Amino acid sequence: MADQPRENAVAQQENNGFGPLSKPRGRAATIASVVVAVISGVVFVFAVREKESEEGIHFLVTAVALVALSLVVEFVGELVRRTCLITEEFQHQQTRYQGKWRKVFYSTFAFESYGRCILIVAVASIMIVCINALFEHYEAFSRPDYAILFALNCFLMPQLLSLVGLRELSAVETSELNEGKNRNVADGLAWNFYFDYLKFVLPELENQIGLSEQFRFKITEKKLFILLPKTCYTYDDIVDADSRVKFAGHLPALKKSRGGIKERPYKHAVHRVEMPRPDGKIDEYHFVLEYATSLMSLYDMSMHAEATFTAQERDHQVVLFIRKLKEILDGCLHCKGKYELVPISGDAENNKIADVLVGIHKAANMEVIEEDA
Repeated sequence: MADQPRENAVAQQENNGFGPLSKPRGRAATIASVVVAVISGVVFVFAVREKESEEGIHFLVTAVALVALSLVVEFVGELVRRTCLITEEFQHQQTRYQGKWRKVFYSTFAFESYGRCILIVAVASIMIVCINALFEHYEAFSRPDYAILFALNCFLMPQLLSLVGLRELSAVETSELNEGKNRNVADGLAWNFYFDYLKFVLPELENQIGLSEQFRFKITEKKLFILLPKTCYTYDDIVDADSRVKFAGHLPALKKSRGGIKERPYKHAVHRVEMPRPDGKIDEYHFVLEYATSLMSLYDMSMHAEATFTAQERDHQVVLFIRKLKEILDGCLHCKGKYELVPISGDAENNKIADVLVGIHKAANMEVIEEDA
């Protein structure tokens, strides 16, 4: 335990001070659920085997019937709860559903996941309960107090659970759902950054560098270096973040007709990194460098009270942005290998952008030397 603070401090220094990047969630929760179900099944089987043959069969049928009954109660209760939901949706028929009743009902009663399986299980459950009730326990299931209990579980309990918030998804489930279906703010920003900018400029980047008489021989890394500060704050001039990074000029503009704008210019900024040497001389490195400007939207949202977007949520979304952007670009054959995502801390005292860029440059050259050897 004594080493925990030190380990946490080391972890926060990963990725140039940005901190560790989370990975997509795996299937551990699903596996755990399967394990619990298997253990429960094994216990049930042993319980049946402990009884005599005829008694065991009777116990098995009764147990299956009760389990099936619970499924029926759950299914009917869910239908009742959704019936309550639809009373609100009726009022939005014109504005949300183009006046179509079919869309109103489908949006409320459709089960996106495993809908057909739920229907099959419900029908099978009803059949099992009916058979068992008719032939085994007719008197018990026909008792008025049992009918009242069944009705309460179907009509009362789902509404109470919903009203007190017990049916709300946990933060983990909400996060997993949003990540899996691209519903996060970060997902939208990453896709927008790709479709509105990177998809056009990255395939043409090397050609634009070759057209520049000023920089064609100075830029050795034919990539777009994209700065990703954890704070999401992007300086208007990178020299304000690190005085060793100087604006050197622009590559020739790439012109594309887009969104009604004829020959819209896309210009890349070239920055010169000046690294002082012990002998007083200065080493110079040139990079096509810019911030991921989409991150400034996350920063502005975290500063705007009406956006209800906390700093903690911003820190989570920026990690998702990086992960999604890398996934998108790696999946594009025309963009792969033509970019470098550079996560940094973004803190004023730790904004060592020049050191990070030169470190990436030297590491790339080292790999080239090793391959040639």
